[in-house]
Amino acid sequence: MNLEKHIAVFIDLENVYYGLKKYHMDPDHPDAHHNLFLRLQEHYGKDKIRMMEAYADFEQLDLSMMSLQRKRVHVHQVYGNGRGGEERKNAADIQLCLDAMEVLYELPEVTTFVIVSADQDMIPLLDRLWSHGKKVELFCLFDESLSKSAQLPEFCDKIYNLFEFLHIPQFQNLSQMDRLVQSAIIHIYEWYEDPNNFDKSYGSSWIKKDLMRKFRLSDGEVNDLFTKLVRGRYLEPYEIGVDGKKFYGYRTNMDHPQVRLIVKIAGYMVG
Repeated sequence: MNLEKHIAVFIDLENVYYGLKKYHMDPDHPDAHHNLFLRLQEHYGKDKIRMMEAYADFEQLDLSMMSLQRKRVHVHQVYGNGRGGEERKNAADIQLCLDAMEVLYELPEVTTFVIVSADQDMIPLLDRLWSHGKKVELFCLFDESLSKSAQLPEFCDKIYNLFEFLHIPQFQNLSQMDRLVQSAIIHIYEWYEDPNNFDKSYGSSWIKKDLMRKFRLSDGEVNDLFTKLVRGRYLEPYEIGVDGKKFYGYRTNMDHPQVRLIVKIAGYMVG
C-alpha cells in the first residue's frame, strides 16, 4: 500500500456544476487552466491523491463521464427528480457524506479530506472529519449562493475560493446586469455558431425577443440590456447580402477583450 496517497477528494459535482453554469463555465473545461479536476490534481499532486470521487445525476448534466474517468475521477451516478437548475433535488450530497464517513473509518491512512461544494449541509461532515483529527479543506464559489450565516471556514483547516482557484476572479462580483450581459454575449455567439444560421444575420428585434424569452425579461429590461451591449461595444453591426438584398443585424465583437474572455471561459476556442 502506498502511504503517500493520503488525500481523498469528494466533489458534490451537482452543486458545483450548476454553480459554475451561472457563469457559463464547465467544471471539465477544455483548458486545463480552468479545469476543476486537473487543477485539483495539479494543486495536490497526483501521487498524493488516493481517490477523487464525483457525485451527480449525470443524466441531467452536460458532462462526459468518460472524460472524467480518463482523468482518474471515480463517478457516482445518483438519480434525482429529473429536473435541472433550482428545481433539482437528489441525494448526491448524502451519498458523498456516507462514502466520506466510510473512508474515515476504513482507511485510517487517509489524513486529508478535500470537499468541493458550497452546500451548508456539509457542515456536519466537515465537523465530524475534523473532530477525528483529519485535515479538512473546502473548495466553494464565493458568491451569493454561499450562505453568509454558515461560517464554513470554522469547520475546516483551509477554504479555497473556486473563482480564484479556476482563474476566473473577474466573475466573482458580477451584478445582475453584468451577468445578463455575459449570458447575452454567449447566446448571440452560439447563435452564429449554429450551422442552421449560416449566411444569416441576427437582427436587433429577434435578438430582443429571444433574450426576453430566454431570460424572462420585460420590455424595459431587454431594451436596457441591448443598449448596454451596443454602447459597450460588446456587439457590432453585421451586414449580409442574400439574393441582392441586404440584411442588417448584430454579432459579438470578438475584438473586444472582455467578449473574447467570456467566450473563451465558456469553453470555445478563440483564435
